[in-house]
Amino acid sequence: MGEFDSMVGFLRKLNWRGALVWGLLLVAINSSAVFAAEKLSPEKAYLSDVYKNMMDVTGLHYDVTVTAETPMGEVEAAINGEAREKPLSLTHDINICYRDALNQEKTLTLKQYIEQNQDDLVVYSLSNETWTKQIRPIDPALNKKLSAEEKNSDRMNMLHLVKAVKLKKETPSYKYMEITLDSIQLSDTVSADAKLKNPQDKELLSRAAIVRLGLLAVGDIKYTIKVDKATKLVQEIDMDLTEPVRKGAGLFMDLINPKDRALVEDFLTNSTLKLQVVYSQYNQVAPMEIPQDVRDNAKEPEPADKATPAKSEHILL
Repeated sequence: MGEFDSMVGFLRKLNWRGALVWGLLLVAINSSAVFAAEKLSPEKAYLSDVYKNMMDVTGLHYDVTVTAETPMGEVEAAINGEAREKPLSLTHDINICYRDALNQEKTLTLKQYIEQNQDDLVVYSLSNETWTKQIRPIDPALNKKLSAEEKNSDRMNMLHLVKAVKLKKETPSYKYMEITLDSIQLSDTVSADAKLKNPQDKELLSRAAIVRLGLLAVGDIKYTIKVDKATKLVQEIDMDLTEPVRKGAGLFMDLINPKDRALVEDFLTNSTLKLQVVYSQYNQVAPMEIPQDVRDNAKEPEPADKATPAKSEHILL
């Protein structure tokens, strides 16, 4: 479906502030459940303050790096960009480099501008030296202004997904905290969110059920955040996805041809996957400016079915 649809799929799962808090963890925080107040440990209370500050952010710069090492080669994907609220806008460069076992490289680059235009997102993408323009409806969750009560409710919902918080290291300037997410609570939230959105959508419920099974197979998820002590804002998120991917892949091993199973198991055993997100320039990024020649020359792709409007909801993930 293309790079834009992947981005939309991500945005539809997270609202603006939730995306900042969770980095690239695809956690549905807009659950209908309301959790009773719990007595927080000192570490979890500190994390609660961090979440509160992150949810008040209106703009920032982000650098995302995903690295994979496999017997067949290495892949590094880097996303560097900026995001602002009021109105929602993002601009980023995506660079993907693949280096095979013979040390030969292939690269893919993509540049995007994304801006809100009333109830739509307008996306300009540069690929193969050609600019394209796509228009997609904004999910209401992205366009909603949260009240103080709604922000607090979202924050408590997120804390409920945290099984444990441990201070790993502290310097005069930073705290390094290990966060463990509860896979059972995560899977329940995914299911509840799907039913809340559209309990009659069998395809949506089916996808949610697969995600839920995957989360249960993966088990509790751990990652580390680096927090600036002066601002109580997250500076960095580090996550080793190697074990979660191996455990999740175990769900599908029985579907693989027996003669290929040993090869797949060897591939998983000797592969690693890591994610890092670095945030900076909190509330300091300048308004996005899309070059006029991009606006003038970007071409809208022909819809697959010309009888169906290009903005129809069904083409969204």
